[in-house]
Amino acid sequence: MVLPAKQARSRVTRDRLLAAGRELLSRGAFEATSIADIARDAGCSVGAFYQRFADKEAFFTVVVETVLADIAADAQRFATAESVAQASPEIALAQCVGYWVETFRRYRGLFRTVLKKTLHSEKTWDPVREMGLVSVEPFIAMLAAKWGKVDGDAFHYRAVAGFQIVFGVMLNASLHRTVLLNLDSNELAAWANEILRHCLFDELPAALLEHGRDAQI
Repeated sequence: MVLPAKQARSRVTRDRLLAAGRELLSRGAFEATSIADIARDAGCSVGAFYQRFADKEAFFTVVVETVLADIAADAQRFATAESVAQASPEIALAQCVGYWVETFRRYRGLFRTVLKKTLHSEKTWDPVREMGLVSVEPFIAMLAAKWGKVDGDAFHYRAVAGFQIVFGVMLNASLHRTVLLNLDSNELAAWANEILRHCLFDELPAALLEHGRDAQI
C-alpha cells in the first residue's frame, strides 16, 4: 500500500529525527543537545519536532526503545545464524562473547546516557533490563542445545547469572574507562569467556542450585 504524500513525508521526518537522536546517543552527546539542534540535524523545524514528540524526554524514550529493539532483533539473528549453529560448543561460546563485547562497544553511548538518567529515575533502566533478558535467551538456548542441557533449569540459571556478571562489568566500563577490563581492552573477551564457562560448568553448592530453580530471573 502507498501512503498519502503527507503521511509519507511525516514518517520520513520522524525517521530523520530518530536517526539524529541515535547519532547523538552513539556520541554520548544527547544530554548536551537542544531540541533546536536535534531538529537542525534532522533537517526539519522545531515545530515539526513538537508535532511528533511532546518534549525531549518523550523523544529520548522513543529513541532508546528503537535502539533496544534493534539490539534484541540483531541478537536473535546472530544466535540463530547458520555459522553459529555449525560451530563447536567452544567456538560458539567464544562467538557469543565476542558478539556482546562488540555490541557494548557499539552502543556505549546509549548505555552511558541511560545509566546517568537512572540516577534520577530508576524506571529509566527498565527497558534496558527487559532487553537484556530477551536478548540473552536465544544465546542460552543455543548453548544449552550444544552442551545437551536443553531441559536443565540449573543450566539456565547459571547462564543468566553469567551474563549478568559479564554485562555488569561491560556496563561499568561503558560509564567510564576502567583500569582493567575496559571496553577497548584485548583481555575483556577472554575474561568474559572464562566467567561464562565458570558459571556454566564449574561445581556449585547444591543449595545455590536449588535456590536458583525457584528464583525469579
